[in-house]
Amino acid sequence: MSCRYLVRRDLAGEIPPEIGSLSALQNLDLSFNSGLVGEVPAELGSLTSLVYLSLQQCGLSGMIPPSLGKLVNMKFFALNNNRFTGEIPSALGALVNLTWFDVASNRLSGPLPVSTSSADGLGLDTWPNIKHYHLNDNNFSGFIPPELGNAPNLLHMLLEVNSFSGPIPVTFGNLSKLVILSLHYNKLTGPIPSTLNPGLHQIRVSNNQLSGTLPDLSALNQLEYVDFSNNSFDPQPFPAWLNSSSSTLQTIRFENGSLTGPLPVDILHYPALEGLYLQRNQLNGSLTIPENIGKALRYVSLQSNNILSIVQTAPNTTVLPEIQLEDNPLCNKDTSGLVEVSPTLCSAEVESIGSNSSATKWISPLDSNNSCQSPCTNSWLTLNPYDCNCGVPLIVTLEFRALTSSNIDDDALWESLRNQTVIVDQLTEDFIKTSFTYQKVTYASPFKPEIVIGIEPSRDIGRVVSGISKAVIIGIAVGAGALLALVAFLALVVLRLKRRAEEERKKNPFASWQKAEAGEAPSLKGARWFTFDDIKSMTNNFDDDNTLGVGGYGKVYKGVMAGTGAVLAVKRAQEGSKQGAQEFKNEIELLSRVHHNNLVGLVGFCYEKAEQMLVYEYMPNGSLTDWLRGGKSDQPLDWDRRLLIALGAARGVAYLHENANPPIIHRDVKACNILLDKSMNAKVADFGLSMLVPDEHDKRNHTIKGTTGYLDPEYYATSIMTPKSDVYSFGVVLLELVTGKPPVSRDGHIVNQLKNTLNRAGLTGVFELLDPVLVDTPVQDLDTFVKIALECVGDTSIERPSMHEVVKQLEALVGPKSYFMPGGDNTVSAKPEKRKQRLLVKVPNEFPDGFEPASGQVSQASASASSQQSFSKYSGGFDPSPR
Repeated sequence: MSCRYLVRRDLAGEIPPEIGSLSALQNLDLSFNSGLVGEVPAELGSLTSLVYLSLQQCGLSGMIPPSLGKLVNMKFFALNNNRFTGEIPSALGALVNLTWFDVASNRLSGPLPVSTSSADGLGLDTWPNIKHYHLNDNNFSGFIPPELGNAPNLLHMLLEVNSFSGPIPVTFGNLSKLVILSLHYNKLTGPIPSTLNPGLHQIRVSNNQLSGTLPDLSALNQLEYVDFSNNSFDPQPFPAWLNSSSSTLQTIRFENGSLTGPLPVDILHYPALEGLYLQRNQLNGSLTIPENIGKALRYVSLQSNNILSIVQTAPNTTVLPEIQLEDNPLCNKDTSGLVEVSPTLCSAEVESIGSNSSATKWISPLDSNNSCQSPCTNSWLTLNPYDCNCGVPLIVTLEFRALTSSNIDDDALWESLRNQTVIVDQLTEDFIKTSFTYQKVTYASPFKPEIVIGIEPSRDIGRVVSGISKAVIIGIAVGAGALLALVAFLALVVLRLKRRAEEERKKNPFASWQKAEAGEAPSLKGARWFTFDDIKSMTNNFDDDNTLGVGGYGKVYKGVMAGTGAVLAVKRAQEGSKQGAQEFKNEIELLSRVHHNNLVGLVGFCYEKAEQMLVYEYMPNGSLTDWLRGGKSDQPLDWDRRLLIALGAARGVAYLHENANPPIIHRDVKACNILLDKSMNAKVADFGLSMLVPDEHDKRNHTIKGTTGYLDPEYYATSIMTPKSDVYSFGVVLLELVTGKPPVSRDGHIVNQLKNTLNRAGLTGVFELLDPVLVDTPVQDLDTFVKIALECVGDTSIERPSMHEVVKQLEALVGPKSYFMPGGDNTVSAKPEKRKQRLLVKVPNEFPDGFEPASGQVSQASASASSQQSFSKYSGGFDPSPR
């Protein structure tokens, strides 16, 4: 008997003790019900048939009942993300069949129980089949028990964010299948063991008190992520043994460490390396930017070292990562020749000078005299010593030629007004204001900033002293009239100049970016301005042989950059798709701010010769449509890969809805807009300016946009687009993944087909629609996946979950490997091994209300040779959807 359909059901209250009477219950999953509070009843220990227990992310509290140690058939135990307190009861050591133990993100404390120290001789070390210790984010203390190293099948050792002290047990070297060792944010001391599993993919030991030198771990040739930051290691050179993992390393972190000597010449051409974080060390010598720089590299952080120079062998046309070198001796020199390397090479982000605004800006370094190093000519002044930009100097003289007003109070003031010269020799970004009383005079320079601004009189000037002659009064009036005429003339000149500048800005809004021959637009971060000739060369004059596809926007070409061989995708707008220049510029600025592992990244753009082109990263494995029904359909996607594609795409759309600034509605989520990179990671494409989330007062758009089969029926009826419209389209994609069918076919709409089939024959009937490749999919996986899809394609937006909720549901289905794929909580690429397939002997009687199969429709199939499933190196051990 199973009770697995109460996930996310908004359950509230406490778990009743009567649940202990369900003696035949095997699977119990009450996860993601935040209203479920109170303690876990001890009677739960009476469910001796229980194999799967998941109470994740509820509101449960109190201590873990020792009676749960009676559940000797238990394989999967997850109480993570609750408020449990106290110690782990040693009685749980009796769960000898356990493979998965997860109590992460609670308030548990005390030492970990092991058999050698507990009164009952039980503990976490008496689980012979354990594959996952997930104990992170608690308050555990004491030494890490060496006995935990006696787990021959262990894949994950997650003990980070606790208060463990003492050394890392040398017995961890016995963990021959360990993939992830995560011990960061503890109080560990001593050296790192010299013997660790050669198959390790991640070592995370940052923010401890580890000492000594790093051992030679060259036997570890599959590392993907290492973090040794913020410890107390002895001074040492950059570890050469990392070269043994040069083909797999994606992230190297050794911040605030003790690295000395030069950086290895070849470090930047590691092919998989995405981030190198070595700030606050004592590295010296030169930084070499090689010709064959790694294509995956995005960020190099070397601040606060002793780097003296840069050796650049890469051609100027190479797309380089962001490199940060501030607070190095190199930055005390003239770096103007290194703009091609990185515009922010020696930059830091600080508060704007002289401003109450919280906005920040990039500033360039100052020399020892706090002077700007900008190469301004003698005829130009530095606009701002913190910006190192140049501006024209202006000297403005205003002469007041009126009769002496010696009879008016404050003679000194009036005398100064007769001939006052204001010399501005240090301009700032803010307007510089010099105020004059009596006359309201404003001179607005066409060069900006406005440097002379008059104000209203601050004293009563209507009071005149008796004795002023008529001639004096007439003279004052004539002088004031002449001054007003001058002001009017200047105002007309300024108005004309402003109007001309505005017209020019509308014609070419990119003019202010000061395009160089080939480089980045100053307003953007990471988006390169390509010339038309660049694109023409890349695409072989837009040769049809380089066409990747044709869409509503225009043709998409494959482009190859000369010199580097970097492959890019060029999207060329056709005549009917071109925007106004300002709109195109706004779209580029928006896209350049959107960065996520599951979104296709903007590399650059071209606005020249009446052309509008966007340059994106190239996705070598095409679209999801290609793999389901196109040219790659002869290479079918297995179930695990489809799950990961669904999760990756969901994360991309969720980022657009919740993290983009401003939020973005995609409007056209569909299988052909989900692209796959070389590692088969999903990336969502084709989002832009026209898809901004509308204001409450501007939601209606009478032009229906989207693709037939994916359109939200509520949007179609009301013309009101919301993020839930994307959710509906994504639900259709999920149905495509499970059926392999297009959204609309001769059989009708895929959503209607599925709903009709479920009403007619229950979940069993879904096998009629199932992609034949997925015939061996575990029924629980299929059931959960279809339920998520059906929630997404609810008739009204209120019935549908948010994309954030969809991501969480898919993460729960995929299992822990979801946290180590791109776009998840960590950035390790998921490389799932294919599950050993099994045929379903029968559809079990485990369906939720409304899903029961009709009488006589239980399908039969021959059994597979293996009833066990082998999961990927990241999930390992136990099917999160057990039978």
